[in-house]
Amino acid sequence: MLKNYLKIAVRNLWRNKIFSGINIIGLAVGLTSCLLLFVYITHELSYDNFQLKADRLVRVTMEYSMDGRVAKIPQTGTKVAPEFGRQFPEIESGVRMINRDGVVVHGDQQFSEKRIVFADSAFFTLFSFSLRKGNPQTALAGPNRVVLSESTAKKYFGTENPIGKALRINTGGSFRDYAITGVVTDCPANSQIKYDLLTSFTTLQASKSEEWFSSNYATYLLLRKPDNISSLQAKIPGFMKTQFGKEDMQAGGYLTYNLEPLRSVHLHSDVDGSFEPNGDLTYIYIFGSIALLILLIACVNYVNLATSRAVERAQEVGVRKVMGAQRAQLFGQFIGESVIVTSTALVLALVLATLTLPLFNTLSDRQFSADVWLQPGNLLLLLGVGLVVSLVAGSYPALILARFQPVQVLKGHLKTTGAGQFRKALIVFQFAITAFLIISTLLVRNQLAFIQQKKLGYGKDHVLMLPVDKQVNEKIAAIKSEFRQNTDVQHVSLASESPVFVEGGYGMRHPNMPVGQRQMVAGVSVDEDYVPALGLQLIAGSNINTADMDRISRTDNDSLTRSRFILNESAVKALGWTPQQAIGQRLDVNGRLGEVKGVVSDFHFTSMKQAISPLVLFPQNGGEILLVKLSGSQLANTLQFLEKKWRTLIPERPFSYEFMDEEFNKLYAVEARTGRIFSVFAFLSIFLACLGLFGLSAYATAQRTKEIGVRKVLGASVFSIVSLLSKDFLKLVVIAIVVASPIGWYVMNRWLTDFVYRIDIAWWVFAIAGILTVAVTLLTVSFQSIRAALVNPVKSLRSE
Repeated sequence: MLKNYLKIAVRNLWRNKIFSGINIIGLAVGLTSCLLLFVYITHELSYDNFQLKADRLVRVTMEYSMDGRVAKIPQTGTKVAPEFGRQFPEIESGVRMINRDGVVVHGDQQFSEKRIVFADSAFFTLFSFSLRKGNPQTALAGPNRVVLSESTAKKYFGTENPIGKALRINTGGSFRDYAITGVVTDCPANSQIKYDLLTSFTTLQASKSEEWFSSNYATYLLLRKPDNISSLQAKIPGFMKTQFGKEDMQAGGYLTYNLEPLRSVHLHSDVDGSFEPNGDLTYIYIFGSIALLILLIACVNYVNLATSRAVERAQEVGVRKVMGAQRAQLFGQFIGESVIVTSTALVLALVLATLTLPLFNTLSDRQFSADVWLQPGNLLLLLGVGLVVSLVAGSYPALILARFQPVQVLKGHLKTTGAGQFRKALIVFQFAITAFLIISTLLVRNQLAFIQQKKLGYGKDHVLMLPVDKQVNEKIAAIKSEFRQNTDVQHVSLASESPVFVEGGYGMRHPNMPVGQRQMVAGVSVDEDYVPALGLQLIAGSNINTADMDRISRTDNDSLTRSRFILNESAVKALGWTPQQAIGQRLDVNGRLGEVKGVVSDFHFTSMKQAISPLVLFPQNGGEILLVKLSGSQLANTLQFLEKKWRTLIPERPFSYEFMDEEFNKLYAVEARTGRIFSVFAFLSIFLACLGLFGLSAYATAQRTKEIGVRKVLGASVFSIVSLLSKDFLKLVVIAIVVASPIGWYVMNRWLTDFVYRIDIAWWVFAIAGILTVAVTLLTVSFQSIRAALVNPVKSLRSE
């Protein structure tokens, strides 16, 4: 019997090649979308699952307030791990880490490294990164030790054993010889901790003292039991109150720490990642919903085409029932056809997903492998999805066909009104999904365009950023002089960090504030060229000059006039002044005394998801980043010129740079990735919806061939016939747009609330989405309608 059912199913599918092809292609595209998004979603959900002690590992984040505003940062001071270990029995061990850029010298070669991580010796006790060579207990136990990742070891030493050899490394101070004590596996892609070189924390000067502040270090703790986290968290705020004087508490200021389970950091933390940006659980839901919706569109196509062709198969059902076939047998036969179609589509989807995976990697900024689909668990999941799709897509058509009454069918009295109404509802459903995805894509792209075009308050174009160290700081005057010889170089400035993203951490007060009260403020150490290099707008006072830079180097007793500060408008407003009143006011910024010399207009120094906050610029000799503002007229030649000068002046450091606008774009990498994915899958939803509509319109046109012939004989024009065949579909699409528009507005308005600076949702977005959906529908339906309208009526009516 099964062999007979299989034979009949194959024959029916082969006999109706067009409809079978539409169903298989539609389901294959839907399943391909699911496979690709499945890889992305499972990757995000799997972060740090490979850590064997993940259930006992927590990340410590810092929370503090000075002026009523609460700040949370992923870094802590050096004191947290050792002091907590001494005070709380729940803690078994802890690790402090910091990531630094640096230069590595091996032989006569220089390399710029972005992921040099300093870590305590307990690193391999906490984390499941396997040492291929070396002793995990002693690899980082002592200063000037380094463990290389496998790929880094291969880059420097090829197939040689690097243990016992040395590398010269400079991470901002001066070059030191580091003994290679181990080789560790490369960090997995789904690890929040990323490294290429692991160096001993005791190498740092900061390891020699313990401080609550100076919060530059990621801290992870290993608890004795998984359920210790809640009891430990409850103890921390009370303990921290004992560490500070009453004045700090009376002024409303506080400092405490929060514990985050390791596995929850990537998707659930409201604090930025320590080593890489966090993911967002919202986007996991979004991409999962997109995959499901696209698959539903493909299933709707199958249901619609199957039910629309029910009349053609009614005679077959009638004859089978007369011959004694039971409803369950007929249901099984039609479900069997659905399984064959779905199985074929699933195999095709695996092929398509494998072929398009490199493109998806580019789209998602990831490096996924097709091996993930061949894992036993995932293969079983795929088979389960195929079975579910078979049942979802095949059940309703099978029920419709199996319940036909043989007497009515064989007499030609067949009614499918209910199925027709259901089919219309499904068309509305799938085009509502399509319209929603188009609306979402347009709004995501508009928000990203708004971010790119919004005036930031500073110039980010044609600004080079070069990381510097102690040697560069010592030669900064010569570097500036040499660089300025090129007419394309407009300004050269040394600063502590880029203006693209400036973190807080400073406390600012003036003499009239109550004792212990401070204003939280972000701070950047700058030189006299910083303001003009970035094009910041001075609205009161004047810029820092050379005399101000010289003053901070003096050791006279007039400490109150030693420093000069430049505030932004938000800082001035927070202190209760106007820009003009601020000039000359005395301030204490983290113990640095001086007076306000200038006020600049507010500019965006963090993501546009955050409001502009108070900022102070202060002079300091030395920095960590060199900003070179270019005119951009001869960019290639200028870069060659700068590199030549750099190699002459700083031969021990590679000429490594990044453009500021590139760093700015990294702030919105997740949103840009979302926009790209939305665009691609919105197109796929349109393709699938139109594919199904093409099949339905082809079938509807074929059913009305003789009617069209009669109308043409009676004088109907091509336009009237096209309108006749298209209007029913267009009505359904218009209803779908009406349904999708409020849903799209609600969902995207919720998404936009993450941005302090955002677009307004304009009416024309819905108009464009509607026009585009209607135009594509009309184009799809009209293709079949025009073909039918142009057929000679003699051919249509010949059988009569």
